Amino acid sequence: MSHVPHGMDHLETPAVHRLMVSPVGRLLTTRPFEAFKIRSLPREFAVVRARAAADAALGKGPRAYLHEVGAPPAPHLHDRIERALAAYAQLREEYDETMARWESVFWDGYESLPDERVAIERERRKISQKRAKPTDIFGFLAKEHLVPSVQFEMPNPDDARTRWHHEIAEPERLYGFTEARATEEFPRVERSATVRGPGTVEYLLRFNSPSPHLSDRATARVYEPADVDDDLPTLVFHSGLGMFNDQLVYWPEEEYLARTLAPEGYRVILPDAPWHGRRELLGRYSGEPYIARAPVGFFTLYSAAALETAVLVDWARTEGAPTVGVGGVSLGGITALHVGGRCGDWPESMRPDLLFPVGMPGAIDQTLLVGRLTELLDIDSALDAAGWTGDVLHEFAPLLNPPKQPSFDADRVFSFIGTRDEIAPTRTARVLLDEWSVPEANRREWNCGHFGVLSNLIRGSEFQTTVRRELDAAVRDERKTVSV
Repeated sequence: MSHVPHGMDHLETPAVHRLMVSPVGRLLTTRPFEAFKIRSLPREFAVVRARAAADAALGKGPRAYLHEVGAPPAPHLHDRIERALAAYAQLREEYDETMARWESVFWDGYESLPDERVAIERERRKISQKRAKPTDIFGFLAKEHLVPSVQFEMPNPDDARTRWHHEIAEPERLYGFTEARATEEFPRVERSATVRGPGTVEYLLRFNSPSPHLSDRATARVYEPADVDDDLPTLVFHSGLGMFNDQLVYWPEEEYLARTLAPEGYRVILPDAPWHGRRELLGRYSGEPYIARAPVGFFTLYSAAALETAVLVDWARTEGAPTVGVGGVSLGGITALHVGGRCGDWPESMRPDLLFPVGMPGAIDQTLLVGRLTELLDIDSALDAAGWTGDVLHEFAPLLNPPKQPSFDADRVFSFIGTRDEIAPTRTARVLLDEWSVPEANRREWNCGHFGVLSNLIRGSEFQTTVRRELDAAVRDERKTVSV
């Protein structure tokens, strides 16, 4: 591991994070803010849908663009759309040029100085944020309600039954990790060049996704202390739905978790979920295929993310990690529950020691019917139109829902949920934690809604304190076992 000399240039904590942890940030925990944030979601998604369509329709003109974005004809807007597409084309060109330089520095072996890597990483984040969320360019389309939040392509239930009937009967076919597949993937984990952060050394990992239902590379960002050479207790932590991760200047998990814990002697790994961040599909925004292809998109993502987590857990152990925890918030919390419920049949090196699910529902088939996001993004209408009734969704519960029993000791599960969470319904989380027999002492309930959970993670220290305490305790237990 590298030592960061004092006074040398490094990535810094964004100003927005400093604002959020200041007294002003208290507003983020209030009911009015929760209500505002929930109401604003459809428009936020519509803006990134407008951008994703532009990626697929550049150079094709306003009519083709409106078709691509899923909006009705709007001849009166053609001139504005033409200007917007021209502005985006220029931005996209700048982004592509920056990414090519960044790739050569971080992946292609270009010999670079530490300060040079900091500079290109800063530049990459700024331009990728402008490209990912160009509200100034496409906001007018979202505002005038022409652009849908999601371009749905839901499968037919009968076709899905036929395609997945073996997996429904035996979920381990989807979530299992055979020795042969595992061995084939292990050597393929590649590591990028490093960049200095605030008290951290940071780099990327990539490897072919072990999921047979994806054909891309899994990616993750790793954070380690700048000046510690010990074997590092490790946390793999998944972000929520629609997050762009390190494609933005500010990534909450990076600040409240990775750059908080790493300088204290831990390794934190933040993966990109399938179809998220640098794994976006052309013409789709970060996370859109998950919703657009519901419910099949749901369990495709959960199973792929779970198997990718297994590879990361094993990689951390090969790096000397004495103990490994897995957690996540919202969508990431569901992934953590699937890991905790499915890992019993995986090779031992791939199983985590601790689980930290946050702000997650416990039953996905129910959440699809009653969760607030379903109504906000018109998922309910799309499900109805495709023929996905509650009964049909329940047939797919073995693939959608985490198992009713964990694959390891429930004493090592530590959960955090909001009592007023309408997006990840609180009741479903409680039922699963009861089924898993997670001790009451290991469960924390915050008096807040879904976005309040994230605010508590950002502004508080309770979650971070729990992670530190339990990783350290697991290391002590491991050392006792070895000495005996």
